Amino acid sequence: MGILTEPSTVALLSIVAVTLLLLLRTSRKFYQHERQLGCGEVTSEDVSWIDFLGITKLVEFARHFQHKTALEYTDQLFTRYGSTYMSKILGYRIHFTCDPKNIKHILSTGFADYDSSKLRGPLFNPITPHGIFTVDGPDWRAMRDQLRTQLSNNRGICDFAMFERQFQILLQHVPSNGQKFDIQASFISLAIDIQSEFALGDSISNLHPSPAPAKKHFAEDLHVIKETIVRDGFRGPLRHLSSKLEFRQSCVRARRFVMGYAEREMAKHSAVKMQTSDQGYYFMRGLCDRGADAAQLANQTLSILLANDSIATTLSGIFFLLSQHKWVVSRLRQSILDEIGSDLPTYDQLTKLVYLRYVIQESMRLFPAAPLNARTANKHTVLPFGGGPDGKQPILIRQGDVLVFSSWSSHRSEENFGAKPEEFRPERWEKLKGDVPGFIPFNKGPRICPGQNYAMVVVSYIVARLMQTFSTVTDYNPGPWVERISMTLENDNGVLVGLS
Repeated sequence: MGILTEPSTVALLSIVAVTLLLLLRTSRKFYQHERQLGCGEVTSEDVSWIDFLGITKLVEFARHFQHKTALEYTDQLFTRYGSTYMSKILGYRIHFTCDPKNIKHILSTGFADYDSSKLRGPLFNPITPHGIFTVDGPDWRAMRDQLRTQLSNNRGICDFAMFERQFQILLQHVPSNGQKFDIQASFISLAIDIQSEFALGDSISNLHPSPAPAKKHFAEDLHVIKETIVRDGFRGPLRHLSSKLEFRQSCVRARRFVMGYAEREMAKHSAVKMQTSDQGYYFMRGLCDRGADAAQLANQTLSILLANDSIATTLSGIFFLLSQHKWVVSRLRQSILDEIGSDLPTYDQLTKLVYLRYVIQESMRLFPAAPLNARTANKHTVLPFGGGPDGKQPILIRQGDVLVFSSWSSHRSEENFGAKPEEFRPERWEKLKGDVPGFIPFNKGPRICPGQNYAMVVVSYIVARLMQTFSTVTDYNPGPWVERISMTLENDNGVLVGLS
């Protein structure tokens, strides 16, 4: 037995020695590279030497995600380590930043150095294979151009008759006499109804008391898909340890549902010239007119439907905040009545509602739809700030490093948004002109949301109509906003208000 043990021990020690030597050589190589580029050392999060793989860090983050304190936790870490720092999670080097200059670099200046599909692709591929969330490079640009073309004529694609029809259905869910109800739940259903009618030419009628069974099941499947994608995104590689049966079944059913619309659209397009149809614009029809095949119709339409929650998040945030600020309700309502009166709003009138725009921007600042986002470096590159004792030197980003940027934290910068940035004060936007650093409610750069103008019109229309209809927003919320990070940000307690 002893004869076998000694050589085995020697072999093991040799392997360890070689591994350490390789790590040392790699570290020295990167150190020399850092010096050549003028990079400083980035602050690293404190971890035990025993946990060099960062397993406890993942557990800690998962615990905060479960307890609805992940955003507060990241804020605390920025306070402790600075606006840019590095951590290790399951062996991955992960850089966290809320520095507006670094965020701008990731999204704009250094856009080509970072990919998103390595993180998103495995999550979205089962529902949108070769969709805009699953590809990078030339394929992404082709998908992006396809979307941009369809969404470029914002005035033309905004169907105000449809908005009003959906608004009237929403009103049926508002209790009389200012009684309490969860307006967030209503906004979530309203958003998917508006987006499905925009995308498919047919609403799935989530707000309807008795929607068709196929539409009801599609809404349920879409919910499962979104929840799984978000949960697995936070779990990282550990997502492979949980069952995906329900997720895969929901993806198959949801894709089959949308493919049915795509195939009917293709058949209709072949039978008649769509230009002579009396049915107005909808997204799938526009794509079909441009020569997209059924798979492209399904991929792009599902991408639109998966991204619809930003409208619900923004509307929910607005009414959560309005319920606590009566004077804002009064000023907002009066500004709308002065411009529009009791008539239905037009596109041009909505663009003139300056105070409404301030309210929407302030709500998106405090409750951004995507409070956290991430990219992966596709090559060795440099981030402009975060290195050295004062954090003002660039830092080296290695190929494969993950960068997580927080709009939740960057939106709360006193330097960029003025005094008491944690407070809801729409008037602050009277002095905030142009492109405010760190304000990224719709992302920035080449990946800026192509549907942002459409979403702003939808939100503006719904808020304007509610303010025309009601003069009081009563607060029934049990306490402050409790984060629930789904596909976008929601209040875990709902948004409980009364309208009268």
